[in-house]
Amino acid sequence: MSTSLTTEARWYRVGARYGLDGSLGFDAYPLVGRFKFHTPAAGAAGLSFASSAYAVYGGDYNYNDPGFHFLVTAESSGYESRTGTDLGTAAAKTWNSGTQKYNLTGSVTVELMPDADYYLWIWPRSALISRIEPGAITVTVDGSYGAPSTIGASDGSFGGPIPVSLNASATGATHTLTVSCAGRTETLLTDSGAVSAVWTPDLATYAALLPNAGSAQATFSCVTKYGGISVGSSTRTITVSFAAGSLSPTLAAGWASAAVYNTGSAAAGLSVYVQGCSKAEVSFDSAKISCRYGASVAGFRIRCGGVTVSASPYRTGVLTGDAEILCTVIDSRGQEAGETLQITVQPYAEPRLTEVTVFRCDSQGTAADDGQYYSAKAKALFSALSGQNSICLSAAHKRTDASSYGTETTLQNDTALVIGTISPDYSYQVRLKVTDALGNSAQVLVALATQHWAMKFRPGGLGVGFGKAPEHDNCIELPSGWVIRIGNTVVVSE
Repeated sequence: MSTSLTTEARWYRVGARYGLDGSLGFDAYPLVGRFKFHTPAAGAAGLSFASSAYAVYGGDYNYNDPGFHFLVTAESSGYESRTGTDLGTAAAKTWNSGTQKYNLTGSVTVELMPDADYYLWIWPRSALISRIEPGAITVTVDGSYGAPSTIGASDGSFGGPIPVSLNASATGATHTLTVSCAGRTETLLTDSGAVSAVWTPDLATYAALLPNAGSAQATFSCVTKYGGISVGSSTRTITVSFAAGSLSPTLAAGWASAAVYNTGSAAAGLSVYVQGCSKAEVSFDSAKISCRYGASVAGFRIRCGGVTVSASPYRTGVLTGDAEILCTVIDSRGQEAGETLQITVQPYAEPRLTEVTVFRCDSQGTAADDGQYYSAKAKALFSALSGQNSICLSAAHKRTDASSYGTETTLQNDTALVIGTISPDYSYQVRLKVTDALGNSAQVLVALATQHWAMKFRPGGLGVGFGKAPEHDNCIELPSGWVIRIGNTVVVSE
């Protein structure tokens, strides 16, 4: 590309010491102009210049040929005469006899080193011209002054330092670096030769700007200049997030609480946590939750036993023992705060019967082979559940050949009770049963044999029993457990 530069201009008298301005009066020697310029990063393949109108004064001269010589050097001094290699000539393009002024222009193809200082020298071609009225000269250099610097930056967190690097295509670059985030723009460098910067986005400032977002896009913009000339700009966008816990809500006591949930379970109606039956239901009090910098409560979550619940109702699964419930509140930025609730669960086991005793007896409870009563006793074991569990212990009997039991008789735990009446001529099955408040039960069945007889016939001789009373017609009966033996051989077993 072509870049226009207004050069640093100095005029000297030929033969004068360089570095000092020459007199602009009438002298025996013409004046020479020195114009400093800087090549771009890629060097220069061409050079041209143009002046504003210059006045030329002197004695006799051929105003039809008011030309000028020019050359380009890398040295700032050393031009003592018209020695050196002319790179071209420049002729006045316009002559105004009234003002005696010309417009000076010229151009040349030249190979110059990149990113370096050079000097353009101009002097009259006619030695008779002794005075040039100075004015600005614009030098146009063809070439590229380098590409915009690239930006290096990685995702970061609000409140933390985010390094930024600038990779320039050539030396001598200056940068103006800004960053825009959440509608706010900050300037990090202004026309600076630095190739790095650090942006620390203020946590409080951006939290107030982003009450409903956990992150935002930040765009860095860099304008690159060489020699004060802009060669373009570059951008880079990163994501800046609020670090976990940096803006967590604050919690007051009681913001989360757990209650027994027994509805629909065997423990319905009880107010304690029952192992294998109960759940816990968590409730939240938003008035005891304080979000920061304009954020609001967005949701809740509980986790217990590896199961997460993120929507109401916030209930655990069935509790199999003491448990911990991690309760979490999430705000509109995605920031979280939490508390663990401890749950104590009452151990529970289904009821069972031990120390069961059932036998035939008389009305006073004295054992009797021909008794028309039976004594029943059992010890029931069950889970107390902090006094909220209870049991019902009962006994019922039926003849062995009957299909159903009779009336249930309530027993006191671990206390014998005489129940009647039953016939000594029939065998019975007695059922002892315990049921707790949760509806779980256990039972034990006990057989009562008939009165013992060596041999007894049924009325009418239709049956006979050995060791017991006969209970069936057309049948020979033996007590349970008896066998028929011939010698040492059992021929009929039970």
